[in-house]
Amino acid sequence: MTALSKKRRAKLQAKLDKHHGYRHYEDDDIAVKEIKGCGLGVFAQRQFLPAELVIEIHGQLLRHDQYEGSTYVMEMDEQWYMEPAVPAAFLNHSCSPNCELVQLTKYTMGLVAICNVEPESQLTFDYGWQADDWIPECRCGAKNCRGWVVEKSQVKKMREFAKKREKKRNKAKSA
Repeated sequence: MTALSKKRRAKLQAKLDKHHGYRHYEDDDIAVKEIKGCGLGVFAQRQFLPAELVIEIHGQLLRHDQYEGSTYVMEMDEQWYMEPAVPAAFLNHSCSPNCELVQLTKYTMGLVAICNVEPESQLTFDYGWQADDWIPECRCGAKNCRGWVVEKSQVKKMREFAKKREKKRNKAKSA
């Protein structure tokens, strides 16, 4: 069996989405919707008040030492990660979030509103990642955007990673 090309994978994924709805979710509280030019996100279908539980997040638990990584993972504790199921897999980062993650039980996380969230608002939380060379630039659009999907204390370190990346790119271009 050969690996799928990006083009073929995208075509087949679109077919799956259309006919099977794997990436679709909607109930009275939330819905997964497309964000023009940015993929998918989770949106409020009704108002949520501060400290109100928005959703309980379930998913596959994976040991830290056996996990190879993705950008969807949520850290449960020092030993476990959770690969969240739909709809939580489509929660996006914001440097100015309207929700936060909390551990509800040994096996689940909760998304809790930290301010008043109006219907049709995108539900976001601060991923708070540690700086690393694979971390993407942030496109949240918040006034206080840090530029990368990292916690505040990691911004200086991310600038150093970005400088190293830029040097590598420039070196590759001139070679």
